[in-house]
Amino acid sequence: MAPAYVKIHWFKTWWGITIIAFLCFLIAAALAFTALIFNYWKTIKSGQGALLQQKFGAQYGQAQTEDPAVVLARKELETADDPYLGNATADTVIVEFSDFKCPICKAEAPVLQQLAGKYGYKIKIIVRDFAMESVHTGASRLAEVASCANEQGGYWLFSDYFFANQDSLGADFNSAAVDRLVDEYGLDKSKMRNCLETGRGRIEASKDYTDGYKNGVSRGTPTFFVNGHKLEGFVSLETWEKVFKEAGI
Repeated sequence: MAPAYVKIHWFKTWWGITIIAFLCFLIAAALAFTALIFNYWKTIKSGQGALLQQKFGAQYGQAQTEDPAVVLARKELETADDPYLGNATADTVIVEFSDFKCPICKAEAPVLQQLAGKYGYKIKIIVRDFAMESVHTGASRLAEVASCANEQGGYWLFSDYFFANQDSLGADFNSAAVDRLVDEYGLDKSKMRNCLETGRGRIEASKDYTDGYKNGVSRGTPTFFVNGHKLEGFVSLETWEKVFKEAGI
């Protein structure tokens, strides 16, 4: 009598077990990656105001000359040709890397303006571009246009417009849209066109991105460097003021 055929379920075979183990690995990796991204998002959205207070304290307004790495970072980050608010020669320098299509940068923009209005003669706030094109399509174009506007002193006009109209800006801010703003703000149209056509704005925006990435900007915007020390995410006006008060600024 021939032996009875015993059916073996696929998930009990060696290849079935291998597939199941591989799928479990993929699921675990996906969950870990999702948790990591969520933590990054939470950090950027909520900011590191508490860390700002803890890390700087009474030393916040002083130049950090004792750390060569910080000194080098400040030379790269604290540029003289980027738009700024406040006092050009202030000891306390805040560098913000920003993206015109980032909602959190939009929320931070009026905070920095208020901060400059209150402490403008004691601080310098430099704003540099970090267009995260993979997340915000069209952000690179806005950074390029704003950089060209900066050549004529019109950066803040374009910045305010981009943030105010953030939700309605498309992926392509075309030449006609640029010309309209140039006319509205009284800038020189030929100079603006020359800057865009020769790529000066693109080169400047790319330099900002490169300097930011080199110094650790990667997880999101806004990212700040306060006298060379990095902070990520939204910082409220109340938090800035509390730190400035403790630092005697």
